[in-house]
Amino acid sequence: MRAPSLRRPEWRHVPAELFLALAVGGGSLAYSGVLRGWTWLYPVLVVLLAALAGTALARAFRWHPVLVALTGAAGWTAAMDSMFFRGPSLLGLIPTAGTLGAAREALDQAWHTVAYDAVPAAPNVGIVALTAGAIGLIALVTETIALSCRMPAVSGVAVLAVLVVPAVLKPESVGATGFATAAAGYLGLLATAGSAYASGSAAERLAAALSPGRFAVLVATVVAGALAIPQVIPGFDAGTFPEGARLQSLGQNVGLNPLISLGSDLRSSNAVGVLTYATDSTSPVYLRTVTVEDFNGASWGPENHDDQLQRPISQIAGPAEATGPTTATTTVVTTGGFTSPYLPAPYAPQSLEGVRGDFGWDPSDLSIKGAPASSQNQLYVVHSAMPQLTPQALSAAVTAPRGIDLVAAQVPRGVPANVRSAAEQVTQGAATPYARALKIQAWLRTFQYSEKTPVEDGYDGTGMDVLSTFLTKKAGYCIHFAAAMAVMARVVGIPSRIAVGFAPGHPTGQTVAVPASQPLPEFQVDGKDAHAWPELYFQGLGWVPFEPTPTRGVLPSYAFTDSSGPGASSNLDNLNDGLRATPNNGTAAPTPSRPAQAPAAAQEAAPWMPAVLVALGLLALAIVVAFPAALRAAQRRRRLRRGLRGIWEELEAVGVDHGLPPGPADTPRAYASRLGAWDADDGGLHRALDTLTTAYERHEFGRPGYEADEDAARRAVSVVHEAGRRTQHPVRRARIAALPPSSFAWLTRALTRLAPAAGAAGARIRTGLKRALRRVRRQPKD
Repeated sequence: MRAPSLRRPEWRHVPAELFLALAVGGGSLAYSGVLRGWTWLYPVLVVLLAALAGTALARAFRWHPVLVALTGAAGWTAAMDSMFFRGPSLLGLIPTAGTLGAAREALDQAWHTVAYDAVPAAPNVGIVALTAGAIGLIALVTETIALSCRMPAVSGVAVLAVLVVPAVLKPESVGATGFATAAAGYLGLLATAGSAYASGSAAERLAAALSPGRFAVLVATVVAGALAIPQVIPGFDAGTFPEGARLQSLGQNVGLNPLISLGSDLRSSNAVGVLTYATDSTSPVYLRTVTVEDFNGASWGPENHDDQLQRPISQIAGPAEATGPTTATTTVVTTGGFTSPYLPAPYAPQSLEGVRGDFGWDPSDLSIKGAPASSQNQLYVVHSAMPQLTPQALSAAVTAPRGIDLVAAQVPRGVPANVRSAAEQVTQGAATPYARALKIQAWLRTFQYSEKTPVEDGYDGTGMDVLSTFLTKKAGYCIHFAAAMAVMARVVGIPSRIAVGFAPGHPTGQTVAVPASQPLPEFQVDGKDAHAWPELYFQGLGWVPFEPTPTRGVLPSYAFTDSSGPGASSNLDNLNDGLRATPNNGTAAPTPSRPAQAPAAAQEAAPWMPAVLVALGLLALAIVVAFPAALRAAQRRRRLRRGLRGIWEELEAVGVDHGLPPGPADTPRAYASRLGAWDADDGGLHRALDTLTTAYERHEFGRPGYEADEDAARRAVSVVHEAGRRTQHPVRRARIAALPPSSFAWLTRALTRLAPAAGAAGARIRTGLKRALRRVRRQPKD
């Protein structure tokens, strides 16, 4: 290994490094939606730029590639210590034994977030450190492949690795901004990587690096792939990559923010048993995990009440606000592979028996929470006291709510105008809170249940903007219906919250034996039974669940409405219909008893769509690939029509295509002599060159009035072109035909003319910076 050199630095690799930073850093923009907010972006960019600054500095002094990689790793390490482990690190930059311990803790925190949280995850130190470190290392790998190994095209695999995570996790996939920025950086890296190790002047290196033909092929590949990939690779939703298409969720993900994971669970094509339960309840049982009350912000999720958890869970104080009669029920729950910190239980639980691990219960909503993933493989018995609710009791509950969290009664900030006006119009004429709740529920049940429409139309998630679009589109799944009813209820003065858990599921045909009780019928809950529903508060009765989602769950007996009248819900049909999602996850009809069937014409036309998209992709690929050759043919025709001067320019273009471009010192006769090296000993090439050269010299330098035989000159050019083709290997001959270098010679000439001016401007900037630095150094210190 060569020792580091202190020679004068060279910076010709800097453009490639900058484009590499754009590719990897731009791809990291797609992590918005994987991580909440944007606070994580700053440390990610610091680590990325520090790592590439180390490699750029080492390459400037022409160090050995191994030392380049080590210098980049040193920059990566210093940035990671400065951003995440400054306390235990020496000078905040150099790792120590304490740094390794802090890194282990951060990795543990990141592991819990990756395994058990749902997107968008909270940007805690662990997950941000993991993200920044991984992206920085990917940048180092990309830099090594592109510059040290001189394989810039292969480095695209490393850039693609940045985009894989959001493509898998985000419902809206990578997104146009992240994908376009990463693609632009990658194409720029391909264009400039060659100049980092090419010889010649700066202008020659730049012109050689910009290979227009390869650029066209890459653009065509991106266009064709965007259309074809979702159609030919299993696991992609329908749409155009990267926007509107995503890889299906890899298994169930019910984590710390189950609201966001609901859509993935419902759309999963592999609905397998998540958990089972057996109950003595005579009415369908909803298994509730947690509630959401705060509807402010861009996304909604459960609040962290860990400091309020009470123990033991074998003695849970019931809701003090519920003063009406209750029905005692016993439910045996087997969680299996259900992964969450929350234990599913019917409302309202009074005690849990047989639970393993440390769990506490939240007095605000009676949810039972433990450590991340502690819900797995649990078998426990829940004793619940279900309120006995009747329309008469709910109609009589007109007293103003009191004794509850104020958040549940506050109208959220930024409620869209269409949400507010819909709530007021729908409930017009309703005298009691119960009547207003029924009208909101009935109106929402006239909407369509759809798991795909929110993804295709870009409102799959939570937040007020999502809610506004849902009321416009009138199609969505349970979280949209539950959120709409909860927010509209608050607008008309009813406290509300969203409950998250599982709909009743379906019977297995088995029974579970329970001591001192009759065998209980067993039910199975799948990922497709993941559900959200609103709970509205009525003074003296407590939190009352409603079911605004058509074809899902079970409509409570107290929530029946009259189906007559305009806009009323047809929710008087068989309540057991619609417990399961439709087989194709398509849009359900407004009536819960009959899932909608797509029109026959649409069903017949749907299979053609993949073929059409693939055909369009192939057509775009063909057009882009054929463009350089078509441009070359047009240039040839135009030159041959311009007389001897244009014919000579065509001769020079033939030389450029076949690797013998004219030199700045070449006379016409000298250049023709160099082209004569292609002669195959038959003399035809030399005769053609002599004819063309003589005619051109007499035209340019002879007496005025000379009339050349232009047809003979054109035939001579054809002879030279054929002679040049015969000297090439068949593969290179095909490449010249498809991607002739002379097609973009104008770009090379333009860059050559601009290079001196750009170099002079750079020299002036460097001189100015040096003068400013000298002035700063001369200033006296305080």
